[in-house]
Amino acid sequence: MDNTSNVLVVSLNYFGDILMTLPLATSIKAAYPDSKVTYCIGSKGKGAAGIVCGVDRWIERGVKDSFFTRKRIVKEMREARPHVIILLRRSRFTLSLARAVNPEGIVELPENEGERPVRHVTERTLRYASALGIPPVPEVLFRNEGASSEEDAPVLFFPGTTRPSKMWPLEKWLDLGEAVWKETGAEPVFAGSPADRPIAEKLKRAAFPYRDLIGQTSLAELTGLIRQARVIVSVDNGAMHLSDFLHRPTIALFGSTDPAQVGPIHNESSVLGPKGECILCRKRQCTHRGLFCMDQISPDEVWEEFRIAWDKAY
Repeated sequence: MDNTSNVLVVSLNYFGDILMTLPLATSIKAAYPDSKVTYCIGSKGKGAAGIVCGVDRWIERGVKDSFFTRKRIVKEMREARPHVIILLRRSRFTLSLARAVNPEGIVELPENEGERPVRHVTERTLRYASALGIPPVPEVLFRNEGASSEEDAPVLFFPGTTRPSKMWPLEKWLDLGEAVWKETGAEPVFAGSPADRPIAEKLKRAAFPYRDLIGQTSLAELTGLIRQARVIVSVDNGAMHLSDFLHRPTIALFGSTDPAQVGPIHNESSVLGPKGECILCRKRQCTHRGLFCMDQISPDEVWEEFRIAWDKAY
C-alpha cells in the first residue's frame, strides 16, 4: 500500500458503530495522506458523513443488507477502484460484494495465536491498520463546522437509545437532574434524535428547570453542543461515542451491552455498570422485570461520578 492506493472499508450499520471504526480511516490518512478512502455503511449511520473527515467517499448500503440493492452497490464500489478491501462487516452479502469488485484485494487478518482476545470494536478495527503496515491511530477526524454552538449547555443528558433494554429508567434521570441543578446550578439539557421524542413528554414532571432539545438539533449542531459541554451523561448510543471521540467528559451507563466491546475508549470518559444477574444479555427488550440491569445503577452513584468530572472541569 502507498499514497496512490484506494481503500474500500465495508463498515457497520449504526452511527455509533461506524464511529468506532473510523479510526481506521484516520490511521490510513495519517500514513498516506493522498490515498483515497471509501466507507460503505448502513443507512442508519449516514449522518457521520456530515461531521467527520478522512473519508473521501461514502456508499450507503441501505437499511438492511439486501441482494435487491446489490447491483447498485457493486457499481458504486467499482467506481471507487479499490486496491484494498476491508470487511469490518463480514457477512455472506458483504463478502459477495467484495468478491464482485476485487477478490484479490480483500485483506485477511492473521491469526492472533497466543495473544489476548481482541474484544473492542475499535481495537479489532485497528488490527487492520497493523495488517496494512501502518501505525494505528485511535482517533476520529472531525470537521470544524459545528465546532461552536449558540446554546449554553454545560450539562448534556442523552437518555434515548435504539433498544429498550439499554435505557436508564426515566425517574432516575429526573433524580440525577435535580441533584445536578441543586448542587451546581446548571440546567441539564436533554438531547437526542427525533426517535427519542417520546421521552420529552415524560420530562414535564421534572422538579427542576431543564431544556429539551431532543430531536431538535442537526448532527452538526449536536456536535457543537458536545464540544462545549462540561459533563455528559449517556446510555449506550451514538451520542455517547461521539462525545467520547470528541474527548469530552462522558459518563456512560451500561447494562445489556458490554463496555469492553462497545464502550468509550478515551481517558475523559468513564463507565458505570453493568450490574445484576442478567447483564450483557444483548436482548432488545428486558425479560427479567425484577432484575433489570439498568435499574441497578443508582442516581447517587452517577451523581458521584458526575461531581468528580464536574470538578475536574476539562
